[in-house]
Amino acid sequence: MRSAGSVVRLLAGVCLASVFWSAGGAARDAQAATVPEVSSHNAAPLSEDEARIQLGRRLFYDADLSGDGSMACASCHEQRHAFADGMPTHAGITDDAGVRNVPSLGNVGALKTLTWLDQHITTLEQQVATPVFGHGPVEMGMPDWATLLHRVSGDACYQKLFARAFKNENGRIDARTVPEALAAFERTLISQNSVWDQAQKKQARLPEDAQRGAALFFGQAHCASCHSGPLLTDQSFHSINAAHPARVRTPSLRNVGVTAPYLHDGSAPTLSVALQAHTHSPALSRGEEKALEAFLQALTDPSFLHNPAFSLPPEGCPL
Repeated sequence: MRSAGSVVRLLAGVCLASVFWSAGGAARDAQAATVPEVSSHNAAPLSEDEARIQLGRRLFYDADLSGDGSMACASCHEQRHAFADGMPTHAGITDDAGVRNVPSLGNVGALKTLTWLDQHITTLEQQVATPVFGHGPVEMGMPDWATLLHRVSGDACYQKLFARAFKNENGRIDARTVPEALAAFERTLISQNSVWDQAQKKQARLPEDAQRGAALFFGQAHCASCHSGPLLTDQSFHSINAAHPARVRTPSLRNVGVTAPYLHDGSAPTLSVALQAHTHSPALSRGEEKALEAFLQALTDPSFLHNPAFSLPPEGCPL
């Protein structure tokens, strides 16, 4: 059984430098903006929803969810990279090479499918098992639910948080409540405050080169035929060129300026290379590419990258 301080040490060891619409279309920025920065000194008690989010946040940053205690969800999903990781792929705890580029988690709660190739994983709760227990390749390398639950249930802070977050389940810590808590936190990762968003609301002016890029994006470059809607993805599966014949889910382009390298295998180190890989799209001059890149850079949301509600949680237990 772990001591109460061991989770904190594990959390502190996670490498990390540092709202949007639900699938039904309702605005969720208010929820993300009001997630409290809590500590044991807060006078106001956490609501059940707040406790579930804070619990999920603590689990997200806890390396004890990996087999050898060396990797947390946040090891691959870093806030400064819009919860991607800045590498082509990420090796797991056994040093198995990754096979897919780590996707950003910005607005992940609004996505209908959650991996590059598998159209059947449709909820965040389902997705938890893939990195935690998966073997093709090994990522976090947890051997089984029994081991994970033994670690979590042995921590006093987790006991309190589960009791508050899952009152109707009598604070049960099991293979349903752990994914639900992680998913609750991940659904708060909402990004909708880029320069582009502000310009759409007449709160800022888009730079001229980015304006030209936007005209190309939504016009002759045909980018918006796949990167459409508020998420800038149609959430469908497409092949972009003969070298990548697999039908891959269209990624959201929000915060794309900080999520390099690109494509599902991380093979495009820059936006320029990624644009040129789309050989099914109309050819662009270098000047048009640069304008398009300027527009894509304008999709970065600095407030999302620095929101303290999404960062490494405080050391003290919030209850």
